[in-house]
Amino acid sequence: MKKNTRRLFSNAYPVIFLFTLLFFIGSCDDEDPANHPDPTIHIIDHQGFVSNDTIIAPGEKFTVAIQAEYNGYDMLTNFIAKLNDERYLDQGIYSETYRKEIEITKGLESIDHWEFIIRDIKGNFAHTLLTITKDENVEYGEIDVFKNIQMGAQNSPDYGSFLSLTDGSVYDLEGAYHNALSIDIVSYYDDFDKLDKWVMASPGANIGDEAFPGEYAISNWDTTHTTRYSAAPLTIAVEDFDAAQNDSLLLAHSFAFESGKRKAKDLAPGDIYSFVRDERTGLFKVISTTGESSGNIIVDIIIQK
Repeated sequence: MKKNTRRLFSNAYPVIFLFTLLFFIGSCDDEDPANHPDPTIHIIDHQGFVSNDTIIAPGEKFTVAIQAEYNGYDMLTNFIAKLNDERYLDQGIYSETYRKEIEITKGLESIDHWEFIIRDIKGNFAHTLLTITKDENVEYGEIDVFKNIQMGAQNSPDYGSFLSLTDGSVYDLEGAYHNALSIDIVSYYDDFDKLDKWVMASPGANIGDEAFPGEYAISNWDTTHTTRYSAAPLTIAVEDFDAAQNDSLLLAHSFAFESGKRKAKDLAPGDIYSFVRDERTGLFKVISTTGESSGNIIVDIIIQK
């Protein structure tokens, strides 16, 4: 009898194991990321923010506020804003909730289709849309024009490397140190770090002390402003740049400050870059470059008043 009992339990072991396995698999299915809901995202409807489709004049600034929430399981990892299917802003995050206020300058397109996307660590995503139509009854803004601005590389004996966009003044390192509040753009020749050659940057661009060492090094300044640049030279005809009478051309090539680059690199004559500084959009055109770390660069600049 005992022998039969042992045989019964022995035969039952596979059955018990199979049921246990199926129960475990079923429990895991309940936590399958594929069954998790998508995160949520919406445009905040609050005074001072644009939350519905509307009409806005070119050059006018407005703010869109975004709120996103995770699905209770998977952390949020990416926020993306697209303008007419082109990536305008892309930020990595890691949080359960996310709020973002985006200040936008209306460009020249007749209709701007905005898409705001939130993604989580498992690839789940959600999006929301906003349409901004251009107000055709508009006058474009005035611009400041600075012609033939001569700037030096870090060792230039002739010209300073630090430019103020307030009046187009150029300072050497000591002068810039004493006028840090006014300095918006820095020029130098990178033959020591990433070998970027001629560079336009700004005091807040983490240039380091290799280019400008000593008592007046940028790292010793009390104030360091940041200017950001388009990722690559623009496809703007030199004739169009030279003929600009208002900020329409600037608006057409503006970008979100956060999406810009800290430096415009490997500059060459004829290059035209867009830049954003303190809510003002501008363009600069490289006229010529001479030499290397002791050389000079000449640029034309147009910027919103």
